[in-house]
Amino acid sequence: PESGVVRGAGAMAPTPDSAVMGPPPPMMKRSAPPPGDEPPRKRVELGEDIPDDISKQDIQSMLDQADDVHVDVLNEAAIKRMVLQLERKIKTNQSMRVKHVDEPDKFLKSEVDLDEDIKKFSALTTHPELYGELVSLDALPQLVGLMNHANTDIAVDVFEVLSELTDPDVMAEVPEPEGFVKALFEAQLCPMTVDVLLRIDESASEEDAKAITNCLTMIENLADISPTDTCTRFAEVSKLLPWLIKRVRAQGMDYNKVYAAEILGIVLQNSAASREAMVKHEGVDKLLRGIAGYRKKDPSDSEESEYVQNMFDCLCALMLLPEHQAVFGKVQGLELMIRMAGQRNFCSNLAIRLTDHSLRHCPANCQIFVDKLGLKVLFPVFMKKGIKLKSKAEAKELEEHVTSIIQSLCRYCTGTPMARVLNKFMENGFEKLERLLEMHDEYMRSVRAADAARSSGQVRSIDRELEVDDEEQLFLDRCDAGLFTLQQVDIILVRLANMGNRQATDEIAKLLDIKGVNVEETVDVINEYCAHLGDGARRERDELRTCVRGLIRRCVEDSAAVEALEQRIGGGDADLDSGKDRPNEEDRETPPPERKEEIEEPRKEKKQEKKDDRKDKKEKKASAAEKKEKKAHKE
Repeated sequence: PESGVVRGAGAMAPTPDSAVMGPPPPMMKRSAPPPGDEPPRKRVELGEDIPDDISKQDIQSMLDQADDVHVDVLNEAAIKRMVLQLERKIKTNQSMRVKHVDEPDKFLKSEVDLDEDIKKFSALTTHPELYGELVSLDALPQLVGLMNHANTDIAVDVFEVLSELTDPDVMAEVPEPEGFVKALFEAQLCPMTVDVLLRIDESASEEDAKAITNCLTMIENLADISPTDTCTRFAEVSKLLPWLIKRVRAQGMDYNKVYAAEILGIVLQNSAASREAMVKHEGVDKLLRGIAGYRKKDPSDSEESEYVQNMFDCLCALMLLPEHQAVFGKVQGLELMIRMAGQRNFCSNLAIRLTDHSLRHCPANCQIFVDKLGLKVLFPVFMKKGIKLKSKAEAKELEEHVTSIIQSLCRYCTGTPMARVLNKFMENGFEKLERLLEMHDEYMRSVRAADAARSSGQVRSIDRELEVDDEEQLFLDRCDAGLFTLQQVDIILVRLANMGNRQATDEIAKLLDIKGVNVEETVDVINEYCAHLGDGARRERDELRTCVRGLIRRCVEDSAAVEALEQRIGGGDADLDSGKDRPNEEDRETPPPERKEEIEEPRKEKKQEKKDDRKDKKEKKASAAEKKEKKAHKE
């Protein structure tokens, strides 16, 4: 029908009174007048036949008439009337549909009336203090229940109203927004929302596409108020994730495709259940196929750029699950990231970020990264060779991910891949070790500046929304100043010093002295890192403390200073007090036991190769001599 109001088997021709039924114009949101203020001024409809010149007498007459115009004031009584009217219109429409199943013309009027009553609830956005009244009157179950209406346009109107009611700016003024959101969920909002999404064909018209946008807006607004609860509840609806995956992989580029990728990222970041569900949906493989086309080309506009960023965000969220990390390595995700990072285009930094997430706590992927020549791409970025960045913030973020990747490689690589990582720091006159110490100095100064600003009272803002105290806010400020990158740099240093290569260890000690870096700084940085590790990271904490003790013994000659620094490392550990893990004088030049076999393996291989080469040369010489003797004998 031309009106665009009614569809489906029950559709009927529009009446002359309702020939055009488009969406209402967007309402201008205004804040409610404070109690005690004057009531809103009344206005009179002047009409379209007003002459250009109006006498003063006519103006006065119009103003007098304005006093007689009735203006509805939205209050508790008005809300009750709206809810009762909606309930009556729903019952009327249901009875008319039952009576005239095959005669759409006869229930069209009731449907139009119902549509108008639904849109009246948008006026509540100007009175957020009345949201509680809407909950207490049980109006939300009726409103949400209309999503199941046979006429899809009725459900579309509900989306529009709910997207306006849940606007973040409006919800910020609601006395108890969590209660309003909880009432929506109890009214079965999530399954009904997904059901309507599956019913709408957004390619049919602009109104359908706008309905999808309103639905996604509503989900985003709810996630902004209650992220974990909202995303978990929507993830429990089994058909939502397949719909989002299908939508982000659709051909072409449009606003709803970008929006769907953003909503998918929000759900995956805030819901562990959704990340687990993506395993059976083959989420990693499907999302990788969505970004594979950008390996050699850049997005054509800002909308497409946002889409690509959202897709990378989704993949980064999936890497929180070890199963997805394993799949990422098997489906050649790392190879794709290495190629993207080497192209130095729009996706390069995004690829490095995703690689960082895929390598964390995943030894198998670390081995694959080295085997697929990832070091060849990674270390030029580390050394800032051929890198052009738009801002300092972008440069700091890139350095954070690069150092995190190197730290993962140093921790999890074994055998030949570990030897290749170590060799990278030894080549070209240890230039990469010097770069590490330069970064230590840069980020140490930045963190100290943040500490000084906080202690002097220059920074007083505390994020109340996160409910953090002064100590937590200080930690967040230090992280913004580069604390995490500083920690990764120092962890790389201590791990390199304990890889069993005496030349590398001596060079680290030499550079620490030349650059004026006190070992005590490194000890304090790693101590702080260990203090913030959870209970599940006890093994990593013990590894780092063992490596720090090894660095102290190799770089500090004064025995009293060594003992004082060791006391600062994990002061309460029983193994420290009992002398466990303390190497003797001979152990100072050998790697820790857990690393010794990893170091010796490539050494034995090299020695055996040399022996085999010498043996081959001897056999060749013997064979040549034998041939000469035979030739001489013949002559």
